[in-house]
Amino acid sequence: CAIGKMTATCELDLEARRRGLESVFVPTGQTGIAIAGWGIAVDAVVSDFLAGAAERLVVEGAQLGNLLWVEGQGAILHPIYSGVTLGLIHGSAPHLYVLCHEVGRTQVEGDPTHSPVPSLVELVDLHERMSLKLRPAKVACIALNTAFVSEDEARAAVAAAAAETGLPADDPVRFGAGKLLDAVLERAN
Repeated sequence: CAIGKMTATCELDLEARRRGLESVFVPTGQTGIAIAGWGIAVDAVVSDFLAGAAERLVVEGAQLGNLLWVEGQGAILHPIYSGVTLGLIHGSAPHLYVLCHEVGRTQVEGDPTHSPVPSLVELVDLHERMSLKLRPAKVACIALNTAFVSEDEARAAVAAAAAETGLPADDPVRFGAGKLLDAVLERAN
């Protein structure tokens, strides 16, 4: 779960704003709400209403700008939080995904069976299949969290993720969000 989704989202929003785009960080968790001053803590919403809460956030965010960055929650393979993740995906009906991954993480956190984290290619496919049929969404890029590896290892991980998936990859904190934002904007057009 804690792999840098909010941080990547904030970095992408900041980079978009630096470029003069009408960008909006759409917070879905307590820390994001503290940063932005608005939002809904979706993990506290009754599951029957989660998709509606996510949709409401998108509607409210669209009044503030036209490039929305919905903060991700949980993980689709997490044994406890996957319901929050799926409700958020279906309610926000994204046009595109930025897939976040922590370099070096080998097991799904919190899974008592110690399931291995699937390959990035499998995760891209899984997220794209989870999107709504009414609004199919593709993964535009891979945001890596390389905080626990050296700079050389981080650069190698970025290159490996791009080679494995055929998608742009980068660590938006360590190397900046520019390449990832470019990928999103290119795929959005």
